[in-house]
Amino acid sequence: MIEKVKVKVSSFVADILENDAMRFGFEKNGHPNKNALLNKLIPTLVEARKSRREEIERVLKNDFHREDAERIYDAVNTVIDKVYFKDEELDVLDEYIWIRPSKNTFSIYDEIKTSEVVITAQEFSVYIRSLLNEYARFPQYKREALTFDAELDVFTDACTLHRILHFHDKSTGKSHRVFAVNYYYGYLYDQRVLCVFYDLNEKVIRAIPIYDLGDPYMIKQKYTPSEVLIGELQSFVNNMDFDETVKVEEE
Repeated sequence: MIEKVKVKVSSFVADILENDAMRFGFEKNGHPNKNALLNKLIPTLVEARKSRREEIERVLKNDFHREDAERIYDAVNTVIDKVYFKDEELDVLDEYIWIRPSKNTFSIYDEIKTSEVVITAQEFSVYIRSLLNEYARFPQYKREALTFDAELDVFTDACTLHRILHFHDKSTGKSHRVFAVNYYYGYLYDQRVLCVFYDLNEKVIRAIPIYDLGDPYMIKQKYTPSEVLIGELQSFVNNMDFDETVKVEEE
């Protein structure tokens, strides 16, 4: 069982992780808790890496009908990490970060050690550094979406299925029962991922950042909005002023 992981990274990557930990609410005694951020993030980054490999294999077999698809697939997996996520571009490796796996992530680190490093022909710490190098290159909204991938999946399902969503707002501690509408992200000066919903108790349309969406879950009950509410929701989204709150009394 892996108890601690030591990874050497550039100051660029270390700064990104520290700032994201504070921005996304991973704090302990007023200081950034990078370990909590990484235990939340790394399982998603590993799954993203595996999904990309599967897509490469699919394209080689189905689109190019290569008989040597497996051999090319093995080579591509190694080349991508060695060329695209190399360390030199991200400055000198001059800082160390420590990761202490949580009880929910032990299996992920075991998978990296026993399987992922074999596939990518990398050492254990180098593989993790390559994940973080890739993460650090993304814009904020993408890093935020990756970190809170599980919460975003639940919210998206609630939007699609029109099922009532429950969650607690991490910034206020209040619980909410809502009709989920959609999520949006900024790509200029404000790059938050914002979840838009109609609060069924407070009768207001509002949005909150995905990092404030605590423990979301759906119930079986669905909600059918009125034409008035649909119009107000469309206006709210079109105005793109997600910091406002709009009161709408349903009939």
